[in-house]
Amino acid sequence: MKKYTGNQLDEVKDLMKYSYEEPFVLHIVEQLKYEFAYMAYEEQNLVGLIVTWKSKLHPYCLYFRVYSNPYTSQNSQKVVLQLLQYVKRNEVLELPLQTSLWESSKKQMELYEQLDMKIIRKTYMPKLDLNQHFQALDQSNFEVKTLKDIMDNQSLMEQLTVLVKRNYEETHLVNPVADLPLKEWQKLYDDAILEGSFLLCNPVNQNIIAYSFLHETEVQTELEIGWSGVDQIMHLPLLQLLTYNQITYAKTNGYEVLIGEFDTTSPYALEILELFPNESCPTWITFQG
Repeated sequence: MKKYTGNQLDEVKDLMKYSYEEPFVLHIVEQLKYEFAYMAYEEQNLVGLIVTWKSKLHPYCLYFRVYSNPYTSQNSQKVVLQLLQYVKRNEVLELPLQTSLWESSKKQMELYEQLDMKIIRKTYMPKLDLNQHFQALDQSNFEVKTLKDIMDNQSLMEQLTVLVKRNYEETHLVNPVADLPLKEWQKLYDDAILEGSFLLCNPVNQNIIAYSFLHETEVQTELEIGWSGVDQIMHLPLLQLLTYNQITYAKTNGYEVLIGEFDTTSPYALEILELFPNESCPTWITFQG
């Protein structure tokens, strides 16, 4: 085992080419934004790597990814285990370790469970084909607004951000959120599509009772549903009404697919997930321990 010092970047790049996450974690390594990193060698060959880093939004855990060369003579899962055990022996870990992987990575999931790490969240990533008929929903009892409609209304924007902050914090209790001012929270959805992000207001007092953001993706034909929520749990069904408006917006503007990342820790996400076809989809598993 060797501690990464920044001089072995070419070796790290060669190892990480086997991973779909290469650009994200490689950026952390290149920009020296990691907390610590260790490399496992078999003779002179790099066969494993663990990288850790912190998040400004979620500062109460230590994120990590661990990699192994699938073509080494060593058992790749054994390399992963040895790296994690080495870290636990040689680093003072004041925060829990947290990582995510695809549900299809069965052997690595079993390894994390052997290390007493727990699944804290599953994230479903389905796709909704927009080339079909969707039943219109009754919106007559509510006032529907877009994010664009309220951008210049300081009172409504503050009310929205307070609600977004509250809902996000309540759905991330296992991995708590940093104490950020409202202006910082608003920046977190600054990239939302103004005309495709919808809110429902009480027509009597104009209070926001539901919201759902829409975002562009790297795929020109797809849009992504972002943060969604309601003011009271009894209003959960209203999220489907907002999603219908997003579907209409997407179809009207020539998009073909709506995607989303729906966490099991969020009742709001699970409510919207009900609209997606009941088919298997990629599932992202988050472990902590």
